[in-house]
Amino acid sequence: MALLFYPEAVGEERRIRDRVRSLAAQHLRPFALEDDALCRFRREAFEAFASEGLASVVTPKTYGGLGLPYACYYMAMSEIARASMSMAVTVGVNNLPQGALLAYANEDQKKKYIPPLCNGKAIGAFSLSEPGSGSDAASLRTKAEAKAGGYVLNGTKCWCSTAGHADLYLVMARTAEHKTGGISAFIVDKDTPGLRFGKQESKLGLAASPLGELIFEDCFIPTSQRIGGEGQGLGVALSQLDAGRIVIAAVGIGLAEETLNRLWANFSALTPEATDKNQFAEFYARLQALKSLLHVAADAKDRNTPTTTLAAQLKLLSSDLAMEVTTHAVSALGPRGVLVQNEMERLFRDAKALQIVEGTNQIQKLVLVREMDKAFKP
Repeated sequence: MALLFYPEAVGEERRIRDRVRSLAAQHLRPFALEDDALCRFRREAFEAFASEGLASVVTPKTYGGLGLPYACYYMAMSEIARASMSMAVTVGVNNLPQGALLAYANEDQKKKYIPPLCNGKAIGAFSLSEPGSGSDAASLRTKAEAKAGGYVLNGTKCWCSTAGHADLYLVMARTAEHKTGGISAFIVDKDTPGLRFGKQESKLGLAASPLGELIFEDCFIPTSQRIGGEGQGLGVALSQLDAGRIVIAAVGIGLAEETLNRLWANFSALTPEATDKNQFAEFYARLQALKSLLHVAADAKDRNTPTTTLAAQLKLLSSDLAMEVTTHAVSALGPRGVLVQNEMERLFRDAKALQIVEGTNQIQKLVLVREMDKAFKP
């Protein structure tokens, strides 16, 4: 029996939860360890979720999504993460270009690009990071030089999730020298001449979620594929940062819940020093609090109110909790806990990755300090 959390899922949330669990049992759980060992991305698994709208839960029905509240989306992400953190990241990243297109694209662009991202015929990716830019998104150097009818892109992007497997890439490139106002956003098809894919990274965790380079060499992109106005690219990118951080929080909550349930179900098999129920009680209480805060964030997203502070809080606290719970789990299993091809060992590595992706936890603390300075300034 699983641990009980409040509020219990009801209505659409419950329906989404149950459907994700059913699909995960069929398409994710039986393959999770092998996918991790082989660093294998299985497109057919993604398509199984996308075909039922689970890769576009909040996207309006007009464009092929389910049009449901954010609480349903975060429920789906938590449940996918319980079975496969790597697939959860892929589904979450696929939603970033959808969100950007909904906010900045014209109607023709929305009708062309969003439906295939919803139904699984295309996988979306988000490409902002570059070698040497660190956490300063505005320092990117990939150039988009204006030419007749469009732009010519040259430069290298890194840390792009699903690179080489995704079909549509939301790419930020520099169209002018102004640091923040000189960046524009483009939607780029994977088969565009001049785009090639560089090295695939080997990672500590999230091994079944590809991560790699995009290399642009005289890559021509028509003006019709610029998203938003020229110079609006940083706004396009930043509009999705909070969204991505809340998704990572939902994923971390799912990972922590999966780990805690596994430990509790096998309590008698744990090492004696790891059976302090007070520690389990603390984990349980913190996880319950985070689930409640996630519902607050979902409500804020539904009302289209700012979520920067909530996103930073959730991302920081959920990924730290996931790391603590999985660390406890590995120790609790004794020698078995550190064996490769062990579920707890995989969850432990994935948890560490969560503290890094979508802005390190140190960055989240800087965001919160900045917000505190604003709130408490005389």
